[in-house]
Amino acid sequence: MYGIVVDNEKLDRIQPRILDISRYLGSPAEVGRVTVTPYSPTVGARVSGLRIDEDGDVTPAVRTLLYDALLRYGFLSFEPGTVDVARFERLVSLFGKAKLMNTPYTPETGKSGQLNTIDASTKKTRMNYIWHMDQVFQPTSPPYTALLGETMPALGGDTLFANATAAYDLLDPLLTAYLETLTAVHDADTMGYLTLAYHDLDARAEQRRKYPPIEVPLIRTHPETGRKQIFVNELYTHRILGVSRRTSQSLLDVLFDALSAPEVQARHRWEDGTALIWDNRTVQHRGVPDFGTQRRIMHRALVLPD
Repeated sequence: MYGIVVDNEKLDRIQPRILDISRYLGSPAEVGRVTVTPYSPTVGARVSGLRIDEDGDVTPAVRTLLYDALLRYGFLSFEPGTVDVARFERLVSLFGKAKLMNTPYTPETGKSGQLNTIDASTKKTRMNYIWHMDQVFQPTSPPYTALLGETMPALGGDTLFANATAAYDLLDPLLTAYLETLTAVHDADTMGYLTLAYHDLDARAEQRRKYPPIEVPLIRTHPETGRKQIFVNELYTHRILGVSRRTSQSLLDVLFDALSAPEVQARHRWEDGTALIWDNRTVQHRGVPDFGTQRRIMHRALVLPD
């Protein structure tokens, strides 16, 4: 009889890395009637019991609970009934100041001067179906994005979120040490964002002058949590500098693969009236175009510091 000796250290070394989920998974927290519960093991949380109405006021303790949860979990999903379109900016104001940044396909909502509407029946560009962080073709991008689902599909039309910090933790430390020496180019038109959104040539040229390509680190550190994260995305990252085109694409594929790993993601299911805010410095997102001709109308606010 021969015994089988299992060398766990060797097994760990020769297999792909797995996440230490204890670094991400939290426990439910509550202040008064407001409760925050994890949405998935690595990204997202649900908020219940909060109501933003004409007479309602949010206490400092609740604001602290929500802000701390947003930093920890990456996104917060607020149950239907939390807020309506008319008061959506009041919810946004708990985290910062809404700033209108729209295109011809995402017009101003009209119900509030700093919101834009995303209506799937008229928005024919498909950039929101590609993994990205909002506006990271600018030197300073908005730290948060908020959405309110006004009319959502009965089935389908979900949003995927990926924790870029957890994706970084999937990489081998020897590889990340090299990646941290590299920079990349972010360009608004890498996947045709400006070309498809602006058909008027003069308007398109003006947008390109306004948003020239910028150089960014492949790996960056979150300014508040201090944790490292992958900072490339499929929509805006053009190429890695200082290496050949093939090497650039190969390294980007490694990083995109980490960001697409199921263990770093959550699939958010929308209902009419659901509101959501995410840390645009931590998570990437993309929509899922599986809702056919069903109506999908949302209102968006890019959120800047007060």
